Amino acid sequence: MVKFSLENSDVYYLALSEQPKRFDADSPVTNVFFDETNGQVFTVRSGGVTGVTVNSMEESKCTSFRMEDKGPIISIKFSLDQKVLAIQRNNDGQSATVEFVNFKDLTPTNAEYTHTCKWKNAKILGFVWPKANEIAFITDHGIELLQVLPEKKQLKTLKSISFSGAWFSWCSRSNIVVLAGNNGALLQPFFFNNSTINKLQKLELDSSRPVVERDVFILQLCDVTWCAVFRHGHTAVMTTPGPTEIWLMPLSGANGVNYTHILKTGLVGRFALSVMDDLVAVHHQSSQTSQLFDIMEESKVENNTVIHIPLVPGHSMKPAVVDEQLCPMYSGNWVVFQPDYIIDARLGCLWRVNLIPEGLANNVPKDEISKIVAVLLRRKDGKDTVYRILNQLVLYVDIYLVELTKAFDEINSVYRQWAELEVARNTAGLPDCARAGAKAGRGAGRGGGCGVLAQHDICARVLQPHAEHPRIVQVVTAYVASLSRHGLAVGEGTSALCVRALVTGGARARLRALLRRHALADSRPLACQLLSLGHLDRAAAQLAVDMMWRLRAREEIVEVLLSWGEPVSAVGAARQMDEAGWLGLAARKLLAAARLFAETSAGPAAFVAVYHALQARNERLRGSPHFLKGEQCESYIEYYKQVTAEK
Repeated sequence: MVKFSLENSDVYYLALSEQPKRFDADSPVTNVFFDETNGQVFTVRSGGVTGVTVNSMEESKCTSFRMEDKGPIISIKFSLDQKVLAIQRNNDGQSATVEFVNFKDLTPTNAEYTHTCKWKNAKILGFVWPKANEIAFITDHGIELLQVLPEKKQLKTLKSISFSGAWFSWCSRSNIVVLAGNNGALLQPFFFNNSTINKLQKLELDSSRPVVERDVFILQLCDVTWCAVFRHGHTAVMTTPGPTEIWLMPLSGANGVNYTHILKTGLVGRFALSVMDDLVAVHHQSSQTSQLFDIMEESKVENNTVIHIPLVPGHSMKPAVVDEQLCPMYSGNWVVFQPDYIIDARLGCLWRVNLIPEGLANNVPKDEISKIVAVLLRRKDGKDTVYRILNQLVLYVDIYLVELTKAFDEINSVYRQWAELEVARNTAGLPDCARAGAKAGRGAGRGGGCGVLAQHDICARVLQPHAEHPRIVQVVTAYVASLSRHGLAVGEGTSALCVRALVTGGARARLRALLRRHALADSRPLACQLLSLGHLDRAAAQLAVDMMWRLRAREEIVEVLLSWGEPVSAVGAARQMDEAGWLGLAARKLLAAARLFAETSAGPAAFVAVYHALQARNERLRGSPHFLKGEQCESYIEYYKQVTAEK
């Protein structure tokens, strides 16, 4: 099978950030914590006595300070505005208490206070910051949402809700927390909004196959929040587990998003998830590979589920370098956090996972090129790679003409859907949530607008650079035909490029067919271009005149016919003009062209016909057939007398 590889491109499609954020490695005296909401790594040395260092990819969120060692720390997180630090410790009899320290300019103010959750004998499983001044205690008895009042050094209960949970998963991007109940057979999502707690529809799983904490992630993908659950396959032989599937079940988002997406990994073992640019990366430790899934691709819905396979074969991430040495990839020390963080506490490195768009176009089966183009069009940084793919397809169009046509169809389909959404939103006030629903629904997102390639861009970056290609006729014809299939008008620049390619390439029949089917719309600039190419192809000039006739450009037709030395036809066209146009046409111009034609073709008949037509016009205009002195027609009157006397 023929395979396509983008020239001079990276073979990897995922990479860790080039410069990791370094921090003190985990050790007997140093504990490492990560807050995925703020993207901060806390290294606590000797319980904080010898220092706490906060590192982040954002320099504005980095700081260091000291604090008193009051016991082992379970969790430590700043508020969203970095003004309050919350600390949960593992102290006997204090499992339901959280400490707070006020900060100013990332420096502690020594204002400290504590708060104990409302339920007696409750255990705090963890806490999250939905807003800058709101914190939620997640306990085995339920959830308590509190307002933090730093100036008063106290907290005020806003809302509480009871639920018996064993563990939880949190998505800071959507403010949704999922609590696990019934030994992992029930997942109950809650949404923090407007200082209250909203209970969302529960997810009931097979009681014979409950899930554990490490197999559940909350993701935000395509503007919708999903509960991702690893479902490890079962086989007849219990010691041989079957392939793992990842079920994405919607928790929130636009109306109509109710499909469960199932990602087929075909692998067994330990997995982790990352999300970048609305793609799901599934990292598999034992094979040291990552797979990519796109839930926006065209897929068939069966029983309210959509099945997905990897976009491309699994591949390892690009090797990372730490301290000028290759670091172990897919290490057992890695911990993956949402959406795209990876931490190696032993190395003291914090990375983010980055997508390399060009890596998706490596070793692709020929018939899947258009699919990769579609995937790239849905990515924020995919345009440049699409242009490179198109240019390579054009360069080798003898091999890839069909694939190039399909790629054009993908591009124009996206553009058409984007244009329709823009029109609907501008004229009818379509809300943004409707676009979110379109993105997350089956086969949607194709018109999301990330990779909208306009005609002028295709012309400038793909077609024009290959204007001298020996098969440019096939290329531009394929593009124009694709535009026509998707109901898109061919722009002026595209028309000009197409016409020149077809005329210079001798494809007259194809040009006439495009004009006849109105794939190239009539326009004065196009007609003028056809005229300018008349020296290469007389048929092009005639097509121009026909187009001008349809456009009712009678004055231009008269000028063209006169330049061609056809005065009788010019008079005939002039008489089709409106009355003012015909009556205002200079007699001398018509008579001069008629005389030249008569003298060069050795026949005065045409001149006589034009002269009589102008006399009839004079009769109608002034009641007399004679020309006025100001019209400067004396020489032509004498010439008329001469040629008629010779008869």
